Amino acid sequence: LSLQDTSLTSAEFPPSYTGSFLQTISLSSNKINVINENDFLPLKNSQIKKLHIDHAHLLKIHQNAFIPLVELQSLSLQQNELKSGEFLSTFSLLSSINLDGNQFTSLPQQLTTPGHIKEFFFRQNLISIIDDSSPLYSWLKMNYTNTKIYLANNSFDCCQSLWFIRFLTSSSHFVGDAPLLRCATPAAYAGRNLTTLNPDDMNCSGILPNKTWWTTVRIIGITIGGIATVLALTIVVIVTIHRIKLRSGYTKIGGDDNSLPNAPLWASSDDFPFPQHGEDDDSISTYSTAQSRNTYGSHMTTASTAAGISLKDGNQI
Repeated sequence: LSLQDTSLTSAEFPPSYTGSFLQTISLSSNKINVINENDFLPLKNSQIKKLHIDHAHLLKIHQNAFIPLVELQSLSLQQNELKSGEFLSTFSLLSSINLDGNQFTSLPQQLTTPGHIKEFFFRQNLISIIDDSSPLYSWLKMNYTNTKIYLANNSFDCCQSLWFIRFLTSSSHFVGDAPLLRCATPAAYAGRNLTTLNPDDMNCSGILPNKTWWTTVRIIGITIGGIATVLALTIVVIVTIHRIKLRSGYTKIGGDDNSLPNAPLWASSDDFPFPQHGEDDDSISTYSTAQSRNTYGSHMTTASTAAGISLKDGNQI
C-alpha cells in the first residue's frame, strides 16, 4: 500500500484495515508530524513487514506506537526531525531501522540492548560526541558481533570522542562505514579519518569543546561552581584579615606618661639612687599624677608611734 505524497497529516488507520494482509506500507512525503499511540492499532496482528515513513516532517513518535506491528522487520524513518528514540525498544522482530537524516545529537540509550535489530542507520544526523557512555560500550562488553551501525556524515568532535577512536581501532566491525567517518572539530584534525588517528598522539589539551558540548545543564553547573568558588575565597580572605587584626598588637591607651616637672630622669634602674633604710631624699619625687578618690581624712597628717601603729585624725586606731 502506497500513500506517498498524499498530503496526509495523520498516520491513523481506520478500523477497516483490521485483519489486512498488507505486507508493505509507505506513508512517505507527507506532513504527519506526530505518530500517536493508537494510530496503527487497526493493523494489530497484521502481516506488515516493511514500513516507510520518510520525508514526513516527523517530530515525535509515541513510545508504544509500533507495538501492534508484531511482524515488522524493516522500518525506514529517513529525513525527518526526530531527536529521541523511545520507540526503539518495543520491536519484537525488527532487524533493520533507518534513521538517516534526522536530528539525533547522540546515540539513543535504547540501542544498549538491540534485540533482533542487526542494522542501525544514523548517518547524516547531529552526532558529534561518542564516548564510553554510549550504547556501543555495551555492544563491546556483550559482544554483539552481528550488530552494525552506520554513522557517516556526522560532525565528530574528535578530541571529545577519544574513546570512540580507540573503539574503532579494536572493534571497527561494529561500524559498517568506519572508513568514512571524519573529524569536523577541532580545526587541527578537521577532515581526518577517525580510523587513522592515534588517541595517544593527539594533542587535545587546552582545546575547548564545541558548541554541542555546552548544554544548558553544563552551563548552569559551571556557573554555580564558579559562584561558589568566589564566595569561598571571599570568606577565606575576610577571616584571614580579621585574624591578622587580632594579632597585630595592643591599642595604646591615652594619658600622659611624661615625668613630673623638675623630676630627675634616670637612664637605668642602676642610676636610681634608692634611699637607704631610714633615709629620706627630698630630691626624689614619689608623687603620682594618677587621679584618685580621696576622703578628707586621707589628707590629714599621720604620726607614727614607737610601735609603728599610726594615729589618724588625733585618734588611736
